[in-house]
Amino acid sequence: MLKFIYTETALYVELLTSDPEEWVEQRLIFAASTGETMFVSAEKATFLLPNLVCEATALNFYLHHQGVKNVTVSRCDLDCVEIGLTGYWLSYDVDSAEGIFVTKLPDRVESYLWQLWCSANS
Repeated sequence: MLKFIYTETALYVELLTSDPEEWVEQRLIFAASTGETMFVSAEKATFLLPNLVCEATALNFYLHHQGVKNVTVSRCDLDCVEIGLTGYWLSYDVDSAEGIFVTKLPDRVESYLWQLWCSANS
């Protein structure tokens, strides 16, 4: 599972071994136990990576070959590639741009995206 933490000033990405549905359920139970209201919705999230032509081409080829439909790779300008994912959005405010997004992809895709993220942000 990939977990994206969107804050006002940054984006953090973690690679976890959890199942997204179980992880979301645990967060909802925790929020309810503290009296908080947490909003969950099926959404699409995006993040940017530097335009790594070889990596983006390899990722696109693998996604197409494996029939993975919940990931998109789009070149948005000369410097960046936008990665789009479907999954679950969790936040404490229904209209907030801050929150957590989780998704489950094939292990190789998750690992590759996480490695690309780490190399772009190190």
